[in-house]
Amino acid sequence: APFRVDTSSFRPPGTEKLVLSGVSLSLSAGESLAIIGPSAAGKSTLARLLTGIWQPTIGTVRLDGNDMSTWPRRELGPWIGYVPQDVELFDGTVADNIGRLGEPNAEAIIAAAQRANAHARIVQLPQGCDTPIGDGGSRLSPGQRQRIALARAMFGDVRLLVLDEPNASLDTEGEIALARALSSLRAEGVTSIVVTHRPSLIAHVDKILILEGGHVKQFGPAAELMKSMQRQAQAALTERAA
Repeated sequence: APFRVDTSSFRPPGTEKLVLSGVSLSLSAGESLAIIGPSAAGKSTLARLLTGIWQPTIGTVRLDGNDMSTWPRRELGPWIGYVPQDVELFDGTVADNIGRLGEPNAEAIIAAAQRANAHARIVQLPQGCDTPIGDGGSRLSPGQRQRIALARAMFGDVRLLVLDEPNASLDTEGEIALARALSSLRAEGVTSIVVTHRPSLIAHVDKILILEGGHVKQFGPAAELMKSMQRQAQAALTERAA
């Protein structure tokens, strides 16, 4: 689904300072975006705005032409997949978590696990999809929790996927699986947005947005911005050497 943010700003309730100011971006259906920038740039805040969890103080966020703030959450939820930095899982089985605690649908749960390239790991668990994960996923490793959260985000007919540092707990194999998953989603027309510092994921996106101090410093095609960043890095090294 096409996705658009129009000059959106965000001020957390009870504060005076804008955490995001005048952010604009647009993506066509199936395009992927990496959001990068230093700590405290506002990246996780922007991720929450993009999913409709928070609403902009000024401006609009539109999915498929519709203002997300006007959609009832229950209707909007199934169209969006989100993995926050701190993965939160429910106390239940692997299937309960991937299926978002909805009506059991084994076919859709397996399809989501396969989309996330997590199915092979899940079938190795003691009871496969029926394995209880414990409170918050306490019986799983951080990497297993991350993969199940990814499968949950990819469950059903998701049209927009927002991942905040999704590879923080993944090993190299997990990162490759994630990159493959993002590539297959693109072929399905799913729009994906990734907050990341890892070059391995930046290499697989169509566009890059550089955020600094709550402002968009640069936004454009990934190949162009990668060249620009390399030139800036080279110039900085040359200055230091001088």
